[in-house]
Amino acid sequence: MEIRTMINTIFFDLDGVIVDSEPIHAKAKRIILDSHSIQYPDSIFDDFIGQPDEVFFKHIYENLDKQKNPYQSLLQEKNEQFFELIPEMKLVEGFTAFINEVRNRNIKTALVSSTSTYTFGLIDKHFYLADLFDLLITEKDTERHKPFPDPYIKALQTLPASVDNTIVIEDSPNGIKSAKEAGCKVFALTTSFRTEKLMEATEIFNSYDEIAEKVLF
Repeated sequence: MEIRTMINTIFFDLDGVIVDSEPIHAKAKRIILDSHSIQYPDSIFDDFIGQPDEVFFKHIYENLDKQKNPYQSLLQEKNEQFFELIPEMKLVEGFTAFINEVRNRNIKTALVSSTSTYTFGLIDKHFYLADLFDLLITEKDTERHKPFPDPYIKALQTLPASVDNTIVIEDSPNGIKSAKEAGCKVFALTTSFRTEKLMEATEIFNSYDEIAEKVLF
């Protein structure tokens, strides 16, 4: 049986899958680190793609004077900087046409992200995303986040949906690991990482047009 006849549910990650936000997150973090004279190479941002900002700043905090730079303060500063940069953000090319076609075909959808509810709210005010999905899973909905499978397990149980009829669209190794460990088929977009970093995905795609050819047409 072809995959397009099997799929009735699609789960979407947020950053790098719906919004091209990873460069904005990285820029905001770099501004905050530089403002505190905290030295890290840009490569550290890739290590935390797909994980909550809190995890990133806790990692930074472990190597700082904890009295001087509590991670909550750095996180708040980053959120404020991110808010200022949101006008620079764009939707991932092809997402709008793809999600509209998915909805026209009555395929169930969920946004499954480890981003905070606060950050999603900022993005939603700019792009009006919430109404596009049957279910929203954000950081507050699970105790453990990507790369653990909990966010996708929560989505499967809540919607509900079967792994046999669901695909997940992800862009990062952390997200792929999370979805695969939940038992899902994972389609990886090369928006944030090179192909060799995404090899654990079920299939790898360069665009939404390629995914549409696979699952819709």
